[in-house]
Amino acid sequence: MRFSTTLSSGPPRYTLRTRQPLSFNRHCQYLSSGTHHKSLLTIAIETSCDDTCVAILEKAGPAARLQFNKRIPSNHVEFKGIHPTIASKSHEIQLAKLVNEAVQSLPEHTNHSPEVKTISIRDPQTGKSTSRRLPDFVSVTRGPGFPRCLDVGLGVAKGLSVAWQVPFLGVHHMQGHALTPRLDHALQQPFPPSSSTPSSKLSPKFPFLTLLASGGHTQLLLSTTLTTHTILATVTNISLGDMLDKAAREILPPSLLSSLPNITYAAALEQFAFPSPSYKYTPPPNRHSETLPSPLPSPPFEPGWFLTPPLSLSKEMTFNFSGFGGQVQELAQFYPHTKLDRVRAEESNQILSPPSLTTEQRRILARETMRLAFEHLASRVVFALRELQPVSEADKRHGTGRNDLKRLKGLLRGGQKIETLVLSGGVASNKFLRHVLRSVLDQRGWPDIKLAAPPVSLCTDNAAMIAWAGMEMFETEGVETDLGVRSIQRWSLDGSLGEEGTRGVMGVDGWLKRQKM
Repeated sequence: MRFSTTLSSGPPRYTLRTRQPLSFNRHCQYLSSGTHHKSLLTIAIETSCDDTCVAILEKAGPAARLQFNKRIPSNHVEFKGIHPTIASKSHEIQLAKLVNEAVQSLPEHTNHSPEVKTISIRDPQTGKSTSRRLPDFVSVTRGPGFPRCLDVGLGVAKGLSVAWQVPFLGVHHMQGHALTPRLDHALQQPFPPSSSTPSSKLSPKFPFLTLLASGGHTQLLLSTTLTTHTILATVTNISLGDMLDKAAREILPPSLLSSLPNITYAAALEQFAFPSPSYKYTPPPNRHSETLPSPLPSPPFEPGWFLTPPLSLSKEMTFNFSGFGGQVQELAQFYPHTKLDRVRAEESNQILSPPSLTTEQRRILARETMRLAFEHLASRVVFALRELQPVSEADKRHGTGRNDLKRLKGLLRGGQKIETLVLSGGVASNKFLRHVLRSVLDQRGWPDIKLAAPPVSLCTDNAAMIAWAGMEMFETEGVETDLGVRSIQRWSLDGSLGEEGTRGVMGVDGWLKRQKM
């Protein structure tokens, strides 16, 4: 049987096939007498990059709780960056053991209902077996990511689905990041909810903006529904996280760099730049101010040294960190010698004094690098808001004046209003980034826009966000995934962008529509 309708508006989607479900109603169980909410349970796997992650999430109504959530990073210190082969080997070594550890946290089956599927789990410490509730479905990251890494997670997830005879659901990694604040909100609700618990809707509500900043991605998204996401701005070269990692390897004192236990260089750069969380930051009052070259203070720097902000002469809805990152690295590597000094020395066979930066200079350079990069992010958020939600009469008449932004005006309909800017991805854990964005929004006329940033543990790649995205897709969209699907290396979250067959959450093969019971 085939459906002729699609799950969401927008460009044509793949037709959804339907199958006899592994009964949704049969798996859900009531938490206790006196509650109106059924509980859904999923185990989730995330292996898109270098972290091996497994989580078990239970959801009832607007509330959720994590029964298990663990992440094992792979070691790439030797390479000073992520090596896909090393990452996939680490997944092969760690994932099965981590799943075996996770199933020990499956909730005990206490109501003895014959309609709830169970499994006997043996405690490795005591040897005692207990009856545990099986997950209602298995969630796993299907893409985007490194194919070999994704395939390890997909293989294990499919095996669990077949062995347990429960549905399997392949999740879009970026959708997981975008929905993380909704997970955070659900985790803060009383669990289990009872009939006396005041009803609560998930927050943030659609539509909202998402600023995704990580080691692999930098994007500004408009999310209008669970499956409809529009990319407003994306990076044209290297990501923000990648730029900060490379800058950190040049800025951080060698002794500190060599002592780091892992490759979280950007996080170390923030800690080095701000030993205490006191920022003394003044946001640029207007666009002109944020485009001006930024002189480095003299002293301690010699006069004439400055940094040029990214895309300072452009209002394009893109992010660009390559040229700016090159400026920073060159300064850190060669200061106090300019490029002209080095050329003249080479032509005259002179030997220049060794380049050197004091600790104070390194700290100032770290702060300025982050400030200018974060203001670049904030500038594109402001551009988008001026078109989507103008605050001044001039904005209402002219917006930004950019033709490439005028398409945004039709994305919000029926009085929809953006109330929240979501921060997600590993760089979202940077507290200075949060401070800069909040300050710029307040300065430019959007103090009412809420800034939703998940806890640090949920900013980096994790399986809890995959569990939550799977939960919303399974429960709200009523879908699961065919067991024959393959991983997707490049998968655009925007239904209007990307290659055919990889456009949008629903624009890929393998979705199955579950029949309602």
